[in-house]
Amino acid sequence: MPITKISLNNFRCFKNLELSLSPGINFFFGSNGSGKTSILESVFIFSSGKSFKSSNLTSLINYDNDKFILKGFDNKKGYIVEIEKSKNKTISISLNNNKTNTSKLVKEFPCTPIHNNTFSFADASPDFRRKLVDRSIFIAEDNFSKVWFSFYRSLRQRNFLLKNNRISDIYNWNTKLADEAEKLTKYRKDFFEKTLNEFYLLINLLKPEDVFDFFNFIKIEFSQGWAPEKSYLDVLNENKDIDIKRRSTTSGPHKSDIKFFINDIDARQILSRGEQKFFSIIWSCAQHEVLKKHYEIDATLLIDDIKSELDERVFKLFSDLLNHINTQVIFSCIDDCFSSKITSSFNEFKKFHVEQLGK
Repeated sequence: MPITKISLNNFRCFKNLELSLSPGINFFFGSNGSGKTSILESVFIFSSGKSFKSSNLTSLINYDNDKFILKGFDNKKGYIVEIEKSKNKTISISLNNNKTNTSKLVKEFPCTPIHNNTFSFADASPDFRRKLVDRSIFIAEDNFSKVWFSFYRSLRQRNFLLKNNRISDIYNWNTKLADEAEKLTKYRKDFFEKTLNEFYLLINLLKPEDVFDFFNFIKIEFSQGWAPEKSYLDVLNENKDIDIKRRSTTSGPHKSDIKFFINDIDARQILSRGEQKFFSIIWSCAQHEVLKKHYEIDATLLIDDIKSELDERVFKLFSDLLNHINTQVIFSCIDDCFSSKITSSFNEFKKFHVEQLGK
């Protein structure tokens, strides 16, 4: 559900800040270092207990203070979330005054983040793309986390046996690992196919090929991490000697990927940074649409620093895209690139000049 009010205390550059957010579109603008990204980062923390910028939450505490406190309110459900991080303590999360964990946050305050790392989605590592897909599936499917953890526990155990040359014990784990691998892959394939369908629906609506002709030639494929015509159990048995030599499981869902081709050439070798950025936005929005349409999940869409590397033609496409996103959107830009004429075409549009907010 969308967060309608947030307060930030000693978080990044903000000493104290309270904001009422629109359930529709929220636009933050201001110069570099003014706190735009920090506001989006706080919303992501409400959804995950993590930052999309730093792995060290202590670094988010404002200067000489000992802790930060974030509070969020959802007036539709009446939910209150509070997150506190002290320098010498682990993160504390409460939902409606009851202690909870990050898994609960993801379900209650889901969001789709699009930020600097995501903008190079096609050029990122397979592991990064897997994490983005898995995060959405975790939000959508109640049993996915159980399957995910079971597979990776079994994988770690098999790799431990390989590294310690306990070959006779490996066969006992192959069946369990293969069973979990097939379940995990089914979740990923199903979500990928839904995303691919939503991707082409957005392309048909926006018609970006008038600006980017590569959309006429792009091909997107899901790679499950082993030969699709074989069962994973057969692959584990066939790869026995290779796995023993490398002391690691060489094929499987931990090697799965989403691959992008333009005229059968890896898209990374062709697309410019601006083209990659817009493609990444469309693909991420397609995943976001899957949550909304197929699972009836009102996730918040976060987009940081939207205008960089996009010219006016591409920014016009982004404005058109906003008309098709029927969930809460929070995004940022250095300049105020939304005139009153543009904003009048949107419902529930709120604009914030970050440098005029309290710090």
